[in-house]
Amino acid sequence: MELSNIPKHADTLVIGAGTAGSIIAGRLASKENQHVVLLEAGPDFGSLDNKKWPVDLLNGTVIGETHDWGYKSSSKNGEPNHNLERAKVIGGCSSHNGCIAIWGSYVDYDTWESYGNQGWSAKEVLPYFNKANKTLGVRDFKKSEVTPFHSACVTAIEKTGIPRTNNLNDLYEDNGVDISPVNNLNGQRFNAAFGYLDPVRENGYLSIVGDALVDKINLRGNKACSVDAIINKKRINITAERIIVSGGAYESPCILMRSGIGCSSNLSHLGIKPQINLNGVGENLHDHPSINIKFQGTDLLSNLMREFRQNGNVVYSEQTIAKAQSKNCKEGFDLHVYPVTGITENSNGKWDCAIYAANMAPISRGHLALNSANPIERPIIDQGYLNDSEDKDIGILMEGLELSREISHQKDISELIGKELIETSSIVSIDDIRKLALHYYHPVGTCKMGPESDSNAVVDNMGKVHGVDNLYVIDASIMPDVPRGNTNIPVAMVAERLVSTLT
Repeated sequence: MELSNIPKHADTLVIGAGTAGSIIAGRLASKENQHVVLLEAGPDFGSLDNKKWPVDLLNGTVIGETHDWGYKSSSKNGEPNHNLERAKVIGGCSSHNGCIAIWGSYVDYDTWESYGNQGWSAKEVLPYFNKANKTLGVRDFKKSEVTPFHSACVTAIEKTGIPRTNNLNDLYEDNGVDISPVNNLNGQRFNAAFGYLDPVRENGYLSIVGDALVDKINLRGNKACSVDAIINKKRINITAERIIVSGGAYESPCILMRSGIGCSSNLSHLGIKPQINLNGVGENLHDHPSINIKFQGTDLLSNLMREFRQNGNVVYSEQTIAKAQSKNCKEGFDLHVYPVTGITENSNGKWDCAIYAANMAPISRGHLALNSANPIERPIIDQGYLNDSEDKDIGILMEGLELSREISHQKDISELIGKELIETSSIVSIDDIRKLALHYYHPVGTCKMGPESDSNAVVDNMGKVHGVDNLYVIDASIMPDVPRGNTNIPVAMVAERLVSTLT
């Protein structure tokens, strides 16, 4: 959008066009009673039928690679520079992800409510899950779409004692394996921008501004009045009656802190004038830590996958998900097991495989802090993996590793994947896991939702920032605990739930 065409004022200004921001802006603009401006730090490639979309952002069979923020972990279990992939593009991580549409457990949402967040129990959020599923085109795979690899994986997992389920999104089921529901069709990723922004792009109430890096929100007293953004290397100011931050678990706290909202002493050290003292901004960061075992794949697997593709089928790297309980899990479940496969580069068409296990109920917590007041600089991100004092988190991963190996030894899958590669077969101890743990692409919690009585809460149960009249945060950052599921659809549920309360 040309600078001269960017609105100077909005009824509602939404920062970030990821899953949550697309839903908020799209739903509000569809009401046709207010003007919504949506600022996105990455490019806006337009509607679904626009030919400008990069191929990897439409390919729902693998994770997207382009248009990444370039975040690095300051501490990957003691080692720096762990990549923390986040999409910098219209649709956000719904333009990058594996399209896995999993909700979690009733324990997640009942626990959110138990913290003092009225209206977030499992029974109360169910309608918003269903609404998000419908708009994002979530569907089940047809039997004919399931690859030979994933068909064998499901059978092998069943033989370890995990039963086949008819619905991985039954919030009250704690043990089961199946082919996951997805939001793609014939291999094409259907992101949140397609579902929520395309229907209102031309109705006159929505202005989308791409390549707009938000620096800060300007406050007048306890009221948020405008936003400063850098567009085409120029600083632009847009005023608004209401401002909603939807930058995600990494960027939303950065925007708040640059605006003077956060721990006052920390902000002062960076030369930022404190406005609202909220110690929880940037705290409570967590994700699902994971560990994997790897296999080269046998000639039988390569032959089966090649034949499957030659028959005109789309090949998906991810399909199977199992939810399971570690021995100390008292309610819900605390493990995901998810096998993946793909063609190894420079391997003459050979397929490799991995079986991942993730801790879905981590206790450990990390934090995020600004490097400086400059919005171009990336923040300091410490995921805090496996730092709980009793090593419960790493114990769950150890059980997940053992379960993955048990699965790999089942004949149905072992004849396809072969023997475990030495690079992971050497993972046998807690220290090995601590060194090699991975992330599951699900960071949350840095603008925690909770009552004012919670000293680490940043927003209330409606997403309103404590101490500011017309400023909201609506995205994964407000989740007090990460759900036991892939976070795209839970984030969509949060946005659907909260936008329904906005007028």
